[in-house]
Amino acid sequence: MHWNLVLLPTELSWTQQFVHNSCHTRKCATLGYGMEYSFSIYQRMRIAGLLGETDLAYPISGGTTNAWGAREAWMSEKQAPEWGLRQYRGPIWEVINALCLSLVGLDLAMMFHPIAAKHVKEITSQFFEAVPKELDSMGYTDWVNANLKA
Repeated sequence: MHWNLVLLPTELSWTQQFVHNSCHTRKCATLGYGMEYSFSIYQRMRIAGLLGETDLAYPISGGTTNAWGAREAWMSEKQAPEWGLRQYRGPIWEVINALCLSLVGLDLAMMFHPIAAKHVKEITSQFFEAVPKELDSMGYTDWVNANLKA
């Protein structure tokens, strides 16, 4: 069973993570049930909101802190030395989850690790930076009319 966080004006509560339930309560889907499943749910929620579903036309918040529930984030180096140091794996796992979900509509990532939050903020701010003038003058941003050379 998968759960969503329900954001009500004065409280937080949980409901099952299904798109149909998203039409009945204001909530944000959480993470920790597999990237593909979470990606699909966020995508479906965002598209439904953009297509006019008024109950889904709101910012999406996600509990990317659930990334720490994955064994890749917390398993000790003794059990899986090939995975590298645990002190790096947890934050990296959280960053990857937040960025993947940002691609399909995550507006607010509830982060656990300060370093993970710092990197997500830096990377997502680059998404919205202005294109450098030298690239713009080369037609970099006009990809629709670009002529590809063989």
